[in-house]
Amino acid sequence: MHEFPEDYIQDTSFYDEAKKEYVPMSDGAELLHYYTNKNKDYTIFFVPGFNTGPFSWNDLWSHLYKDYNLYVQEKREMKSAKVKWRHKANMDRLALDIKEAIDYFNLNEKKTFLMGPCIGASIIAHTVATKKVNPLGIILNGPPKKFFLPKVLLPLAYVLPAFFMGIIGKPLLVIWLTLSMPKGKQRDIYINNIKNATGMRWKKFLAVAWHNSFVDYPNVECPALITGATEDRMHEAFIAKQVAEMMPKGEYVDTPSYYFAHYNPGAQKYAQITKDYIEKIISTAN
Repeated sequence: MHEFPEDYIQDTSFYDEAKKEYVPMSDGAELLHYYTNKNKDYTIFFVPGFNTGPFSWNDLWSHLYKDYNLYVQEKREMKSAKVKWRHKANMDRLALDIKEAIDYFNLNEKKTFLMGPCIGASIIAHTVATKKVNPLGIILNGPPKKFFLPKVLLPLAYVLPAFFMGIIGKPLLVIWLTLSMPKGKQRDIYINNIKNATGMRWKKFLAVAWHNSFVDYPNVECPALITGATEDRMHEAFIAKQVAEMMPKGEYVDTPSYYFAHYNPGAQKYAQITKDYIEKIISTAN
């Protein structure tokens, strides 16, 4: 499925059933998590992409939670995050957020798979490469080399106060996306993300814009499934292939498009790809 109708309705089974809970972090911030724990043997801990809420992954989650305990973390750039100016949002801090949430929920790392797209994939890779968490495996969708932001606008973002980022930064980012991406639902989703952004939270996240994840990927020692999308307009498949080749235990699977992993019927197939990989890793670990 390359596009979908405007009246498309997502399967919100997981989100509707999930418990919502704020998890306190060691620096005083509090992050929203939603999860279902049905005493399954294995757990998926999902870290979404930048400013990505449930609307983007509902279909996939509603398949995955049938077979695994599923935990989703909303990061520090989200409106839900209880953060203040003193709270950092660099790559080390974001990796600690994953570690501290796993500890908070008392999850067994050796029965947990970390899963995430885009910047979520980068954070997961940094978490594992720096040995903050030692999961049974990871599943990364469209992992980037660097967080995809217009570098020409980054100096402006550093200089402008958070209030002016909302007035000036948002329109500039919308213009940049409109010019740099072909018209379509994927572009509409990203523009909607920008319009719903909060200046203070996004400004904190600038610290990750310069992080080169190619430093982390070779140091991921656990099994890793890397998926790319040939027709993705933002996350280039050839980079995902490079990431898989960098990892000692990396495997690459190609998918058709951005929509495949996000929305049914593709999401159901992507969930099956994920399940097949997880079951393979479990069988070799036992």
